[in-house]
Amino acid sequence: MASAIDCNELQVVKELRGGGLLYPKNIPGDRGNTALITQIILTILLMMLCAYYASRNRDLNDYIKYCVYCTASNVILISLCNFLMRITNLFEELRHVHARYDDKILKVFAVALEYNTLCIIIIAVCISSLIAMIMAVKNPIMFLWSHGPEPYICSLLSSMIILRLINIDESRLDTVLKVSQMKGLDYGSSMAYSYFYGYLNIVLPSVGDEKKGLYENIKVYESQNGVEVPVKKLFILIPTSLHIPPNLEEASYYWMESAKKLESVVKHRAGVVHRTYHNSVYKIHPRGQRGNDSKVYVITEGATPLLTFYEVLEHSDKDSSSYKEYKKEIAGSFYRTLRHIIRSKPECRDLCELIYYEDYDSDGKKVNIAEILLEKIEEQISLASYYGQ
Repeated sequence: MASAIDCNELQVVKELRGGGLLYPKNIPGDRGNTALITQIILTILLMMLCAYYASRNRDLNDYIKYCVYCTASNVILISLCNFLMRITNLFEELRHVHARYDDKILKVFAVALEYNTLCIIIIAVCISSLIAMIMAVKNPIMFLWSHGPEPYICSLLSSMIILRLINIDESRLDTVLKVSQMKGLDYGSSMAYSYFYGYLNIVLPSVGDEKKGLYENIKVYESQNGVEVPVKKLFILIPTSLHIPPNLEEASYYWMESAKKLESVVKHRAGVVHRTYHNSVYKIHPRGQRGNDSKVYVITEGATPLLTFYEVLEHSDKDSSSYKEYKKEIAGSFYRTLRHIIRSKPECRDLCELIYYEDYDSDGKKVNIAEILLEKIEEQISLASYYGQ
């Protein structure tokens, strides 16, 4: 064909026979070790400069001793500053000992003050060198400045790079803090954005065409079935365990009963023609008494991305152990980000209510989600009455 595209012009990642990948120039590939190698070379150069400046008009033994003592003292000084920063973080974490650490104070200390093995070895060697310096010279501070500022500055810079190379900041708490500062790039926030734009933004608002929004769908449902939905919102369940059963009846000790679903929303999306989206309706029988007419209708479902996340934790994939360790932080990030997104969208903020809850009580018994929903419904009705809606 005359219009055929030259295969060499196709921007496609190719898999090599050895298992590697060949990336076209316009698609970012995996990063290599260039930065690490450069940092090592820079450290060596700075140490050589330190030795050069310290060696002027001095014998070999003197300037080697100076370089070792100076580097050791700088490593200890920077490590001490790092330790003080960890202490400040520790005070903050102690405020969350119940929710984040299950009332285990020792776990808080372990998370905040842990160091990797290489850091411990380097710091121990430097402390030994520092003790030797104190015993060898009368005034350690004067000794460090006795060779002038040039070697000291070179040693200081090399010490900073060394501590960077051995990850002096590395700890479980540092990982959590970095995740919280990723400005939406963390796993929890990513799930929230995907969930909102891939689902909630499709089923909740009315866009002014033939597609009904959630509110219109509920009104049609009420008319067709002769029932009343007291709160015309979608209640999204976010349990801390992340597990959401296929049918909410079992999570409510059968106080809840599934009913006819709302009208489906049909949309062409990502190559899928006539993809359907729908919301489930449940009848809540207060105290499980199904023989009377006091049932309450509610539109509710679990946050499906968290169920997917739960299933990831149940398998032994390469990142599963890390996800398990930080699952509370990831779930919390999902909730906070999703709440922010919904509140920032006027067309959606009054159509959705997030319920982030602990789904096991202090005795390890699963809570009744129907009771939580009834309480939320009463709360919403009271608010609507207060504001005259």
